[in-house]
Amino acid sequence: MGSLLQAKKLEKVYGTGELAVEALKPLDLSLEEGKFYAVIGRSGSGKSTLLHLLGGLDTPTGGDVVLEGKSLYSFTDREAAIFRRRRIGFVFQAYNLLPEYTAIDNIRMPLYLDQREIDEEYEIMLLKKLRLIGKEKKYPSELSGGECQRAAIARALVTKPAIVLADEPTGNLDARSAEEVLEILKETCRIFHQTLLLVTHDLQIARQADMVLTLEDGRLVQEESAPGRPAD
Repeated sequence: MGSLLQAKKLEKVYGTGELAVEALKPLDLSLEEGKFYAVIGRSGSGKSTLLHLLGGLDTPTGGDVVLEGKSLYSFTDREAAIFRRRRIGFVFQAYNLLPEYTAIDNIRMPLYLDQREIDEEYEIMLLKKLRLIGKEKKYPSELSGGECQRAAIARALVTKPAIVLADEPTGNLDARSAEEVLEILKETCRIFHQTLLLVTHDLQIARQADMVLTLEDGRLVQEESAPGRPAD
């Protein structure tokens, strides 16, 4: 499988002069199609900054991100928003579900915004896989934390993105729900040949990845196969 995403001399500096903080020092990174990458490091090491830059949610101070041969930072704001919505799925610790909408409308939101038709067969398969059948008409306040996170995953996957970027997606869940959510993410990405990049503090989760990326003080210090997995 070939390279899906490349980061080239990607960096992020907040502030200027003496107040400047290098949140992410220049790094090069290549993510392959269909692989599961875990990003680990202490708080403040640059994990979330890296994820936000790779997803085009923030603008780098220098460098570029190329996804499927397209530079995320060559687009206009509108073009970038459309490209993100269609090709990148985001899953956050806080779920980010809209409280005034039902679970199914939250899941379909990217399609509504894009004025795209709903692939009902695919949607039903997602709902079954995520164990959300029967929960479609419930509002976020009526769902458990695990159900909210599964709905957020369904929303991330409903557009059939090329890559899923997950920032501590199990951080607010109990151990059982966290394990379930991780298994679902791994399985759906395997089925749809999607790349998964997951930021985590949990080394148990990181060990299940194909590759582990370690950040330290904004610098990528290690890139290795997870224990028990052979290097390519």
